[in-house]
Amino acid sequence: MPNRDLFDTDTARAARRVSEVSIVWTVIASTVAIALGVVSGSAVLTAFGAIGCVDAVGSVALVHHFRHALRAAELSDRFEKRAHYIVVAGLAIIGIATIIASALRLVTDASASTSGAGAVVAAVSLVALVALSARKQRVARRVGSRALLADGHLSAVGALQAAVALAGLVAADWLGWKWADAVAAIAVGVVALTLALVSWTRRGVI
Repeated sequence: MPNRDLFDTDTARAARRVSEVSIVWTVIASTVAIALGVVSGSAVLTAFGAIGCVDAVGSVALVHHFRHALRAAELSDRFEKRAHYIVVAGLAIIGIATIIASALRLVTDASASTSGAGAVVAAVSLVALVALSARKQRVARRVGSRALLADGHLSAVGALQAAVALAGLVAADWLGWKWADAVAAIAVGVVALTLALVSWTRRGVI
């Protein structure tokens, strides 16, 4: 039987809430980023949005995990591992796909149209993801959840990806470096794939 005296219900609720907020934010931001990326032909915006979708799926698994924890008064290793594997698999697939698609864009010399709206989405996402990452990591350490801590690190990488996306869009617009979008997208793909490999190797500790 779980020891309910050692289980912090308030912290578990906080963990569930931050995961729910993460779902709402990433779904909205990712949908907008993908739509703008498709319309403007921006590989980096599309990649950023796709990776955000992976973050949202991981957060859905974490919400289920913490709801179960609140009912059982203990954290489930099985649910934590499931959330972790979902994020790792998604990151690996999207990372590889992004690298290949962006490399083809470079080879064929395809360029994207610049998007002021895309730059705004990337800039706002940068701020939001930094805040989400900090909150997830603080709550994760209090509740003792490696899965939420990993998700907090994933949000930090998402913030980095937003910065890369913003830099790529600015370089293409202001400096006329039309290849910057594809190169930035490759960087996003490499970060996603590296995170997946490191996370898999270290079994849940990023």
